[in-house]
Amino acid sequence: MLTDQDYIQKTLQLATRGVGFVSPNPLVGAVIVKDGKIIGEGYHQKSGENHAEVNAIANATEDVAGATLYCNLEPCCHTKKRTPPCTELIIAKKLKKVVIANLDPNPLVSGKGIEKLKNAGIETTSGVLEKEGRKLNEIFFKYISTGIPFIHLKMAQTLDGKLATSTGDSKWITDEKARAQGHQLRLKYDGVLVGRKTLNKDNPYLNIRMGVDAGDKIPFRVILGNPSKMKLKSHVFTDEYPEKTIVVTGNKVWKTIENKRKVFFKDKGIEVITVNETAKGLDLREVLMNLGFLGITSILVEGGEKIITSFIKQNIYDKITVFIAPKIFGSIKMASDAIEFRDISIKNLSDQMVFEAYPKEASCSQAL
Repeated sequence: MLTDQDYIQKTLQLATRGVGFVSPNPLVGAVIVKDGKIIGEGYHQKSGENHAEVNAIANATEDVAGATLYCNLEPCCHTKKRTPPCTELIIAKKLKKVVIANLDPNPLVSGKGIEKLKNAGIETTSGVLEKEGRKLNEIFFKYISTGIPFIHLKMAQTLDGKLATSTGDSKWITDEKARAQGHQLRLKYDGVLVGRKTLNKDNPYLNIRMGVDAGDKIPFRVILGNPSKMKLKSHVFTDEYPEKTIVVTGNKVWKTIENKRKVFFKDKGIEVITVNETAKGLDLREVLMNLGFLGITSILVEGGEKIITSFIKQNIYDKITVFIAPKIFGSIKMASDAIEFRDISIKNLSDQMVFEAYPKEASCSQAL
């Protein structure tokens, strides 16, 4: 017999189907159980569209009266949004019980949804797989409670800790599978951030490709640095989505920018954010506050060593992903000349990792 934990786990799985499409809303799944069997399920598919509870009720194969609704997040109860409150529908459909993982941190809800259901005579249980539910919606929980975007640092390096060769060549450190995973990460976030040097050196599109189904989603492209040194022919300035590009620079620097370049950004519809500068560079806290004010709930930081280091030094990040390529750069100039390995094994040793492999090229042992 399935337990409350089993059904909540099912809601978490359903909720993940909305990754990349529901922001600024949370990821939510719902399951309706009656007489020990699932009679309906659904998830929040896109911001502005029906919530998970509504879809689950609509998909039910029989009358939901007397059934139990499982949902990973507290049903909404406020009207300051594009869709009606889910609590009203739950009450109207005469569900008997509601089980959730997390209370909604949104001040407009935050326990009020559960209270409304209780007042209507509906039994409620909360806190089932609470930790798992919070992790699933880590972006939503951070942004709704602080107004500051969730920051995820993503970097690729070699075994000897190099993010690039001695000449700055970093294309490509990782293989195609790792790059595809990177694009999968982009789908999850509202924006992708790089620095001026990465922009000029790699001319990245900063969109979602590599076989990832992103629909019509184009993340915000956030570029940090001196606008006077940015190549205006870069893809992020000249493609069909310039309004999705945001340039961030210092207040003093912006005052020195020639008017012609300022007009270029304005005519393209490119947002320019100016912030104070500190001894460590741009005030990243101010940067994030401004981006949060624009409604950007999450950012994947893909900048080079300088940008990544800045976020780490200022302690302004929530998560980090490091792709480690089985290569050694040493002092080489071209990434294509890296020393590579085969027959790789990786073991966990307490909080450390042990990497073991053989060089791809012939070794002394092979010669013997």
